[in-house]
Amino acid sequence: MDSHIPLPEPLNAIISRLEPKSITNFYGGPGTGKTNLCLLAAIECIKGGGCVTYIDTEGGFSAERLKQLTKNPEQALQKITLIEPKTFEEQGRIVRSLEKHKTDLIILDSAVALYRLEYADPKAETLEAHRELSKQISILSNLSRDKNIPVIITAHTFQNWDTGTNEIVGGDMIKYWSKAIVYLERTNKTSERKATIVKHRWVPEGGTVKFVIVEDGIKPSGFRIF
Repeated sequence: MDSHIPLPEPLNAIISRLEPKSITNFYGGPGTGKTNLCLLAAIECIKGGGCVTYIDTEGGFSAERLKQLTKNPEQALQKITLIEPKTFEEQGRIVRSLEKHKTDLIILDSAVALYRLEYADPKAETLEAHRELSKQISILSNLSRDKNIPVIITAHTFQNWDTGTNEIVGGDMIKYWSKAIVYLERTNKTSERKATIVKHRWVPEGGTVKFVIVEDGIKPSGFRIF
């Protein structure tokens, strides 16, 4: 199959496709569309004849939602290997085992949920946990290059009280390994979201597009690109 997986309209107005040999990172707060974009990318991969490894750390994967997004849900479910780790340690074991998987797209949704859950206590060994998270993301980066496939990860945000901005959990480390980063946020309109390119190897940074989440996927919100 073609390893360049297209992204749905209107997101394709700012990034036309997922690049193989690299990690694409969708990050944002709760309900900003991260899992929807993961599912839509999985469907596009399957349409092109591929199979998907989907690691769901938050219980966000929904077979019912998948049925809304594709006309062939049974085929899609057959082509998706769903793995649901319950601890950050288990997540690490799964990531290290992916070399044995035959797959055309790896999705880790979310890369940081179990990390945050396990190490929420500020007295915990966060430096060790940070190194482990970095190792997991670096393994995924190597797998994307070795297998010539795209990898998607999602991440959460936290509010930096010094600057008042929402920043990505994982900081510079997760930014380093992610070759394309898209920030997702809510707008003041119901169901409307905004996607902004934060980092990309060949697309200008700062490009944004607004979209709405609907029953059968995402749709343009006036086609306004800023």
